[in-house]
Amino acid sequence: ITVGCVLIYFIYSQGCANTSGGPIGGPKDTIPPTVVATTPSELSTNFPTLKEKIVITFDEYVQLKNQANEIVVSPPSKKKPQTRIKGKSIILSFRDTLKEDQTYTIQFGSSISDVNEGNEFPNYSYTFSTGETVDSLLISGTVMNYKNLFPIKGATVMLYLNPSDSSIFNQLPIAVAKTDAWGYFC
Repeated sequence: ITVGCVLIYFIYSQGCANTSGGPIGGPKDTIPPTVVATTPSELSTNFPTLKEKIVITFDEYVQLKNQANEIVVSPPSKKKPQTRIKGKSIILSFRDTLKEDQTYTIQFGSSISDVNEGNEFPNYSYTFSTGETVDSLLISGTVMNYKNLFPIKGATVMLYLNPSDSSIFNQLPIAVAKTDAWGYFC
């Protein structure tokens, strides 16, 4: 009886999990996260001007990297919005009163990526308006190095109504953008 029990134990133990190495997964994830919902919806109007938040939900867990340099709100306010992650969502809370009848664009640059593989969700923008309509006017261009004409990545471009040379020190711009890898801004 003892030899039979050992033989049965030996046969069953051969079917156990492989503990000599890590798990073998499928193909590597190379697909960036995608937006599945936004609250309020993109291009929404009559957005509240005081202490409001935006929730952007993805199809997988995401992380924010270098958000202080990558996330740009246009037009800017004195206080940057607060960003945090909750589950599969990014929550952006405004700490300043927004201007009335103004279209806002939030550019996330390359700050959003998935948690597991770090696949970037590049150049995502979210637009909304505190007024009745979303303004469709835009200004775009390319910033290039004057010596070699190579594009400049990550340059901050600002638009001022007052053309005086002290404007950048005395007032906030009416629009802000950052250039992408090709020096393009919009």
